[in-house]
Amino acid sequence: MELKSILKEILTAHSAWLQTEGKEGRRAELQGAVLQEADLHDADLREADLRGAKLSVADLMRTNLSRAKLQQVDFWMADMKDTILTDAELQGANLTDVTNLTAAQVESAITDETTILPAGLRRS
Repeated sequence: MELKSILKEILTAHSAWLQTEGKEGRRAELQGAVLQEADLHDADLREADLRGAKLSVADLMRTNLSRAKLQQVDFWMADMKDTILTDAELQGANLTDVTNLTAAQVESAITDETTILPAGLRRS
C-alpha cells in the first residue's frame, strides 16, 4: 500500500477519534514514521503523536498540529505556511530551513533550548 493511501486511512481514523473524543477511530500515532515529502496540507493532526518522525520537505500548509507531540521531529525544509502549532511540543525538533514559519507560530508552540529554529527566528 502506498504512503498516500496509508496516510488517508490514518487521518480518517484520527478525525473520528477527535470528533468522538476518543470513543471511535484511533489517535494518529506515527512515532518515528518516515513521512519525507508527505502531502499533509490542511490535515487535522491535533493531539497526534509524531515523536521522532521524519517530515523533511513535507507539505504542512494549514496543517493543524495543536497539542501534537512533535519532540525530535525532523522538519528540515518542510513548508509550514499557516501551520497551527498552538501548544505543540517541539522540544528537540529540527526546524532548519523550514519555509514560511513565523515568530508567532514558534511563540505559540512549546520549545526549549534543544529546538533547532531556522536562521532569523528566536525564542523570546
